Amino acid sequence: MKKCLPVLLVIIMLILLSGCLGGQTYSDVPSMEKKIAKELDAEQVSAFDVQDIGVYRFVGYTFDSQYSFAVFKQNDKGDYTFDYVKKPENLVPRAENIGVGYHSIYWIAVSSNESLDTIKFEIDAQSDFNDKIITLEITENPSISVIELPDENYQGEYNFYDGQGNLIK
Repeated sequence: MKKCLPVLLVIIMLILLSGCLGGQTYSDVPSMEKKIAKELDAEQVSAFDVQDIGVYRFVGYTFDSQYSFAVFKQNDKGDYTFDYVKKPENLVPRAENIGVGYHSIYWIAVSSNESLDTIKFEIDAQSDFNDKIITLEITENPSISVIELPDENYQGEYNFYDGQGNLIK
């Protein structure tokens, strides 16, 4: 029995250690908000919109009256692990109260502009067959919009429009 006890303790310690190293998962928005706040060293953040695309969950959040996004990646069990947080000051401002960022092959726009109605992204890929115009209708304010970009070389141009079709600058 005394010989088995050290082996048993080692096995238990390995199981506990593997559980700790396996990575924290986040299955709901409140747990994701807590993780984002921790990454920003903030007391609290508030999620305002969530977009699921492929294995990624893009979470638009507000912190200290500023807007940005975080990314979580779905694992084999269907839970999400933390992947990336974009700090508000690192968004690229593109129009009034609209900022953009990138993650992997995704273009992300975060907006608190009440006039934003439509985003049009024209993609000119290296092949005539892949050229396309992606139009996103914005129904919420604030909002997060995500577009998957081509894996290949491309040129693209995006614009933001209000409800009357006027360009927002």
